[in-house]
Amino acid sequence: MRNPVVVAKQLATIDNLSDGMIMLATSVGWNEKEFAHLGSNFHNRGKRLDASIRLIRALWRGETSFKSRVLGIEFNDAVFEPRPAQKHLAIWIGGTSKAAMKRAATLGDAWHPIRVRLPWLRDTGLPRLREIADKEGRPLPALCPRIRLRITEAKLADDQRIAGEGSLDQIRSDLEALAKLGASHVLLDTYTDDAEATRHHEAAWRMLVTLAERVVDLPKESLR
Repeated sequence: MRNPVVVAKQLATIDNLSDGMIMLATSVGWNEKEFAHLGSNFHNRGKRLDASIRLIRALWRGETSFKSRVLGIEFNDAVFEPRPAQKHLAIWIGGTSKAAMKRAATLGDAWHPIRVRLPWLRDTGLPRLREIADKEGRPLPALCPRIRLRITEAKLADDQRIAGEGSLDQIRSDLEALAKLGASHVLLDTYTDDAEATRHHEAAWRMLVTLAERVVDLPKESLR
């Protein structure tokens, strides 16, 4: 949806201001109206995202020339400053389609599935990702899922919840299961699909504090 040169510049600047505390999580998107409102082509978004990632990495590496017919971008003798503070600024790739998993394996540092069910992740998602990575001759990307944090007083039926929902015991079990599956990071998502609720973030902070205080068997860095 955005000019990748501008995105590369913005992220590199923020990375310097934050002393190397940023990563990029991206996916192709699904809402065609959003693309229309921004004057962006919805139908070739996958090819453009692939080309954009290649361009962003080229700029971060300090390359001065780049050409992409898909993006309609060509430049030579470019100057890009500042470079990211991190030697390698990570890119996480979201999505659960085969195309998204291939993108994660070939262009990303991590696969970033969102709001998953653990049985699917264990039995379908990760085996499929491993198969794709093997076929492409690439190492398996890191697993960095985003789970929906919703703490309830009573346990929820397993067939009625996704990872991160339910009692503290259920959420603790989910995090332990993700660690066993090899997750290097877990992003805790408190968004409830209600945009108006974001005006009042107290409930979200209470859940995060409760998790940090009561899920004591996890290392503190897992709760960042």
